[in-house]
Amino acid sequence: MAYQRIVSTGSIYKGKTGMWLYIFHRVTGVGLFGYLLLHIISTALILLGPEIYEGAEAIYKNFYFRVAEIGLMAAVLGHAINGLRIIAVDLWAKGSDYQKQLNFASLFVFLVIFVPTTYKMTTSYFDLCLEKSSEGTTIVDCMIRPIPDWKTK
Repeated sequence: MAYQRIVSTGSIYKGKTGMWLYIFHRVTGVGLFGYLLLHIISTALILLGPEIYEGAEAIYKNFYFRVAEIGLMAAVLGHAINGLRIIAVDLWAKGSDYQKQLNFASLFVFLVIFVPTTYKMTTSYFDLCLEKSSEGTTIVDCMIRPIPDWKTK
């Protein structure tokens, strides 16, 4: 009877942290697999000639690609830390007793790594853009235009 009550009321998940971490882990895994395929295709463009490859590489100098790169870094970092949390829960005898603490610890580790890394990635982009651009270029210009050609300066 207890099983029938669970089935008739819907999912046994009630929106707690474990359910969201489960969904997060699956979504980031699929997203990272998609990125890996895109990366392989992008790298394979060198076989079509240097002009096509360099055209594709120009996309990576764009500010909006840097924002997507920060999202990629967040997905890799979150997926890795959550994977370590899952390993701790599965292999540690008392892991299931400390799931809530492990959830908060993994979030803390994620933030401690993510925040300074994001800051460094963003400032390095703007530093490079301002260094490679002409006099009078502003940060807003760096957000609108891609970084100028590396070979000019």
